[in-house]
Amino acid sequence: MHKSGVVFVWLVAAAAVGAVLLTSKMLDVRGSWLKAVEKNAEQIQKNEAEIEAKEAESKALRGELTRLMLGWDRYWDANVTVDASGAIQVNIGGNQGLGGAQQGDNPAAQPIIFAFQPDQSKPNGVAYVGAFRVSALEANRAQLIPIAPPQSGEVATWKNGGWRLRALVPPNYISTLVTLRDDLVEREQQLKRKQDRIQDLNRLLAAAKERLDARVSELIGSENAPQEQALPIELRIGLVAGLEEEEQIRNQEFQETDKLRRDLLRVYTTQQDLIKEVTELTKQLPTKK
Repeated sequence: MHKSGVVFVWLVAAAAVGAVLLTSKMLDVRGSWLKAVEKNAEQIQKNEAEIEAKEAESKALRGELTRLMLGWDRYWDANVTVDASGAIQVNIGGNQGLGGAQQGDNPAAQPIIFAFQPDQSKPNGVAYVGAFRVSALEANRAQLIPIAPPQSGEVATWKNGGWRLRALVPPNYISTLVTLRDDLVEREQQLKRKQDRIQDLNRLLAAAKERLDARVSELIGSENAPQEQALPIELRIGLVAGLEEEEQIRNQEFQETDKLRRDLLRVYTTQQDLIKEVTELTKQLPTKK
């Protein structure tokens, strides 16, 4: 064979070996791609199912948010200054849509605003203050007064600063707040009745103590008792001491009476002896003939 033919044969053989190797590698790459495509298809199906679930959840949350916002309506973040009387001054007014009725109009036509203040002691960091009615309205400021009179010491818990004002609160919250306030008023009335009862009992106790002191003074005497000799002894030194003194006087009189009785008995005995003696002597006198 010609030398060039031999070279050509070897080149063909080398090319065949290379083709086999490349074909094997291509098959491996193709297999890995097919596995990746299959894996991506499964992930895509999984993602599509998750996307559908998230979209349904998002739709439900948007619906819940819409219902919630319909219940709470608009709100304003305002800087509040609290008066000692319970009225509050805010730095928003008619320009911010707080209300349309001007000062001096029918009070019933003034808008009602629900106020909340920051409170870190609460789980959500906010505490409900109460319902207020706009009493004075300007372009960029307003005054609000509480609808229900604040409880004793309640205004002291209201802090100046940033509050959130709402135009509406859901009815179920209003019902809960009304129930809680009614319970609070009832408890305060019960406390007031108990305090009045305690005051009555204290007055009765003071009167009983005064009567007891008077009776004790009557029994054992008093430092302030009058000491006029014309007064009965029990008024001067007390009933017990007076009785003791009277008893001592009585005992002394008994002793004197007993002594006199004994003296009288001795005199009587002596008299009887004398009579007997005289009688005997009389018998001894001579008789007349």
